[in-house]
Amino acid sequence: MRQNMILKDSHGFTLVELLAVIVVLAIVMLLAVQAILPQMTLARKNALAIEANSAIEAAQSYVVTKALTEGLVVGKDDGLCVKISTLADGFYKVDTTKYSGYVKITQAPKAPGSTSTSTNYLYQVYLQNGQYMANGKGLEDNKQVNITGDQIDEYDASSFNGTPPEGCK
Repeated sequence: MRQNMILKDSHGFTLVELLAVIVVLAIVMLLAVQAILPQMTLARKNALAIEANSAIEAAQSYVVTKALTEGLVVGKDDGLCVKISTLADGFYKVDTTKYSGYVKITQAPKAPGSTSTSTNYLYQVYLQNGQYMANGKGLEDNKQVNITGDQIDEYDASSFNGTPPEGCK
């Protein structure tokens, strides 16, 4: 009889109460994951955008260096395509096992009525990391344009087979 009294006086949680707590925790975790995942995706896209802008800067250095040392001339029509792995050799610090692609360089058309004798170039970067693809311009209306995370697209990694983009030889 005394044991029955002790058991009745003991306090604890019922199975229903424990299950209710687990359900509430699961709902909170689900809401937290839904809030965090888009931010993680945006961070990955922004990181690729930074790499794409660095690739454009490396391509600019590449063109200037090759023009001075080897007399490289980038034409209006034919342009020049440089692999990211080529830029990684002295112009660009990048993990080529993580990123691949090309920077296409063409001569930018002169603005109507422009009397400038300088040559401007259009840099288009095609940079991918297995999940996202950066495809943007580095120069527009003779002004530097930075690629942003909004210009980074998801793509099917199997569709990129390492071939240069259209216009690259």
